[in-house]
Amino acid sequence: MASNTLPRDQLLSVAAKVQAVVLDGDGVIFTGRVLTHPRDGEFLKERSHIDGQGISLLRAAGMRIAFVTGENSGFVERLAEKLNGLPSVRAGHWPPVFLAANEQGRGKVEVVRGWLQSFEADFPVCAVMGDDLSDLALLELAGLAAAPAQAEAVIKERAHWIAPRRGGDGAIRDLADLILAARGVDVRTLPLR
Repeated sequence: MASNTLPRDQLLSVAAKVQAVVLDGDGVIFTGRVLTHPRDGEFLKERSHIDGQGISLLRAAGMRIAFVTGENSGFVERLAEKLNGLPSVRAGHWPPVFLAANEQGRGKVEVVRGWLQSFEADFPVCAVMGDDLSDLALLELAGLAAAPAQAEAVIKERAHWIAPRRGGDGAIRDLADLILAARGVDVRTLPLR
């Protein structure tokens, strides 16, 4: 299996330039497992609060965050709404999380390109974390292409960096820690809400 993984020094150099982070839904924000409630059959998805903390740390350090997913289930939308309701967002200190749901492949690229252009950025300063084929086109353009530990082989082959933890279970926090360490940010000094 060919690898696109960057050597540590080069990885830190690329990570230090990141201004924006794009995250897929299932397999990155959420674990990818779908639970069914036994009484009413409602679907439930699982995620880790440690990843939410990672998103908050990135935002506190000035990063812009986008959730770009192929689904339109309401789960990602509710999470974005919750994060956009934090006091730091309402006070104008953090930009809101950008949300694009029901996007696939090349559609994701165009949505992200437009979002990046809205604040005069481009793919070289963008980190993307994805886990499967619908994320491949974005990963191939990203300055920092990241994958959670359980990503499919085709994604791991293209990734510059693979998180030690699985999607929905710490991978986003791992990415946040990498980017912030590369920028010399002490996470203990950042406001979290």
